[in-house]
Amino acid sequence: MENNRAERKERALLVGFATSSRGRWEALDSLEELHQLAETAGYEVFEKFLQIRPQIDPAYYIGVGKAKELGEIARQYGIDIIIFDFELTHAQARNLEKVMGIRVMDRTQLIMKIFESRARTSEAKIQVELAQLEYALTHLVGRGKELSRLGGGIGTRGPGEKELEVEKRRIKDRITALRKKLQTIERTKRIHRKARRDFIKIALVGYTNVGKSTIMNLLTDASVYVDDKLFATLDATTRLLKLPGVPYRVLLSDTVGFIKDIPPGLIASFKATLGVIEDADLILHVVDISHPNMEEHIKTVERTLEDMNLKEKPVLLVFNKIDMLLDRNAIHRLRQKYPDSVFISARLKENVDELVEKIKEFLEENFRTFEIEIPLEEFEKYSALKKYAYIEEEDFTDSAVRVKGIIHRKFQKILEE
Repeated sequence: MENNRAERKERALLVGFATSSRGRWEALDSLEELHQLAETAGYEVFEKFLQIRPQIDPAYYIGVGKAKELGEIARQYGIDIIIFDFELTHAQARNLEKVMGIRVMDRTQLIMKIFESRARTSEAKIQVELAQLEYALTHLVGRGKELSRLGGGIGTRGPGEKELEVEKRRIKDRITALRKKLQTIERTKRIHRKARRDFIKIALVGYTNVGKSTIMNLLTDASVYVDDKLFATLDATTRLLKLPGVPYRVLLSDTVGFIKDIPPGLIASFKATLGVIEDADLILHVVDISHPNMEEHIKTVERTLEDMNLKEKPVLLVFNKIDMLLDRNAIHRLRQKYPDSVFISARLKENVDELVEKIKEFLEENFRTFEIEIPLEEFEKYSALKKYAYIEEEDFTDSAVRVKGIIHRKFQKILEE
């Protein structure tokens, strides 16, 4: 009996919001994603509610009447927590907890909770803590009036206000310390990236749970953690990708999945991890073709890349999970809309050869042949060429060396120096 009680998952009630009937379908889709997030975080979802209201209630977001109703449902059915599919201010969260008599959480806190549980490396743990502290700092502002009532007269600073300032200072000091640690990690990563300058780099990106890690394992024989849950991968993993016939070493990196309304603090905090996307010569944008919100997921990833100033990076769309499609005609329609895309099933290893060929085609489009004569006194240039180009022929004379080969355009400035 004791073991059953200890193993029981917390029961959660999920709440969405729409300002009109027209917006209810989008809100319902978002609630379904919140359902997945809640289950990923370890909650048992009891029920989902959607309130349609012309405008947000500044004090309760959903309105005090609905809040009381949900509180009564929570008490009646033994609900442990109510999770809202939007970000609450500190005052709104406090008011809701007071009226409902139950713990509340918003979408941002839920995502951070998942990130915290999934963080494995010290870098990921630092990044998550930093995002949590920055979130806490913005929500401390709402506690000013609340704490000031704890004491103090007109024109004086009460103990509540002093407590708030002490808490702010403590959080800011910790944020500063964590940022310094991340800067150290980033410096180390920059050194590693410099050591990989002679590699071609490819990054896997996409909405969370689209199969990026499965593709990573398939293409590189890696052992990246795979799970059918959101945010299974938080840390960037990089492996060597062997491409027969390609004269360069190629690195493939897996990255954290994107999601709608991802907290800006998390994007900022994971800058070091997402640095592999900034360095990439090609982005493989993986899409779950079987998901009903596939088009919205594509737009979310594109917006996130744009926010990271990476919109101009070359992108190859990879539609995964074609084995889950009920209507294979969808592939034909999407080929017309996205003519340079690839359609695969990583799980069944279907069309993987086509993906490899597409990657090779992209790389080959960026190769150029060259023939150059380098004076022997410029031997450093010859050494650099040996490192960054594929040498097919070389012929030494008393005063120079004539070199023929293939070079990727990202390295061709060596020829011009």
